[in-house]
Amino acid sequence: MRKKYSMINMLAGVGGQTLNMLMLFISRMVFIRYLSTAYLGVDGLFTEVLGMLNLAELGIGSAMIFSMYRPVALEDHEQIARLMNLYKILYRCVAAFVMLAGLCLMPFLEGMLKDRGGAEIEHLQLIYLLYLVQSSSSYLLSYKNSILLAYQKAYIRLLWEQVFKLVQIIGQIIVLILTGNFILYLVIQMIAQFMINVAVSIGVDKDYPYLKECRQFPSRAECRHIVKNIGAMSMHRLATVIVSSTDNMIMTAYIGLTTVGMYSNYRLVISGINNLLGKVASAFAGSIGNLCATEESDKVYEVYRVLDFSMFLLFGYVTGGLALLFNAFIRIWCGEGYLFSTTVVMMMVIQFYLAGMRQINLQFRSAMGLFWEDRYKAVFEAAINLIASLFLVRRYGVAGVIGGTIISTLTTCFWMEPYVLIRYGIQTDWLRRLVKYFVDYGMRTASVCAAYGAAYMLCRGFADHGLFGFVGSGMLYTVIFAAVMLVLYGRTPEFKYFVQMAANKRKKAGGGHA
Repeated sequence: MRKKYSMINMLAGVGGQTLNMLMLFISRMVFIRYLSTAYLGVDGLFTEVLGMLNLAELGIGSAMIFSMYRPVALEDHEQIARLMNLYKILYRCVAAFVMLAGLCLMPFLEGMLKDRGGAEIEHLQLIYLLYLVQSSSSYLLSYKNSILLAYQKAYIRLLWEQVFKLVQIIGQIIVLILTGNFILYLVIQMIAQFMINVAVSIGVDKDYPYLKECRQFPSRAECRHIVKNIGAMSMHRLATVIVSSTDNMIMTAYIGLTTVGMYSNYRLVISGINNLLGKVASAFAGSIGNLCATEESDKVYEVYRVLDFSMFLLFGYVTGGLALLFNAFIRIWCGEGYLFSTTVVMMMVIQFYLAGMRQINLQFRSAMGLFWEDRYKAVFEAAINLIASLFLVRRYGVAGVIGGTIISTLTTCFWMEPYVLIRYGIQTDWLRRLVKYFVDYGMRTASVCAAYGAAYMLCRGFADHGLFGFVGSGMLYTVIFAAVMLVLYGRTPEFKYFVQMAANKRKKAGGGHA
């Protein structure tokens, strides 16, 4: 059953995200044509400012979803309803805080933007207010997503998300072409995001009527345990917000909105890919939670190894492809004037790879509730990232900001997250398994570099020759990457697992056909 729900979640997420990525790229082309680069900078900056305010969420969602895995496995409806009642109250408090804190920031943003290329943009405070309303209102109903995740039915949320996202993007394209009005563009975005949560809320109320029948909250002991997890997660949340939501702010302060606008195009591509691959990883979230709640550690470790290898194949393939083709794609999509240097691009690619290779570790950490064990890691990560980025941006610009993130990841997350997971989660034979993890990580990174290096030597300069060169280089790289992976990993248990799974699927399909 876990495999079935994981596959449904993955297909719904990947299919919808692929369509949305295509529409987003078309939307960005229209955006660039009808609005100035400064608007891209404003979009990136306000998104990250509100990302900082979302620190108020404190990791409540992760802690609450972890608390629901066992009662869901036991079908304890009363306990589920009590947890949801607590979740609702906490998220309403977060919504109120985000709105109030955001309003307090309004007087300071306009002056900073006008000093850095934002003078040409009218109604800056209204634009910021629209972003703020969208961010704070998202907490009013989104708590109901948790029960879908706990029941391994994230695909329901994903399907509604894809429907309204598609309507949103089409509406935004039409508005830009007909009016060129950025405010209307944001209004459509705000309405679409709110409607996603409304649709999910209605569906949850219908499918889980017992949620409305209970008005009680968890016991004091349970609340203390949840608060402890939230306290630990708040540190992780702090690190995530500082690491992910300060780059544009630092660039705006030291470099300017035009550069932030250029950077946002690259970030859109990376975010789109991360969202796409993230749908694959998150499709297993509910199943991993159920697995960790019901199975022994050896079985958990076996599944972990397979999923970690699968994420390596996905992120490794995309990493080499980005290193080879990123600037060629931006040139085709946005034009020559929107390109960064090869050095900056390679820094982005390294950051992407390091973040991608953490995905399964983070999924298992949340499923096992290992929030407390590495709480201080998050504090050091945030501090190192901020200090390093501020120090390096003065000399190296955009590359320095990204370099600060890479340094903070390598000095904290890179080694601490697998250590905590294997030491405190898997536990059995943890030291040998931890050493194996790092040996595998080094070998996998070397194999990605080898595939990229071979493709680079064969495709040097060819990818820059328009769409034909781009597609041809991508196809050649794919063949090279597949060959390298097959030679190096074709005999591993993880690779054989996928081969066996594919064989079983074909056998079932053949039997059904007969």
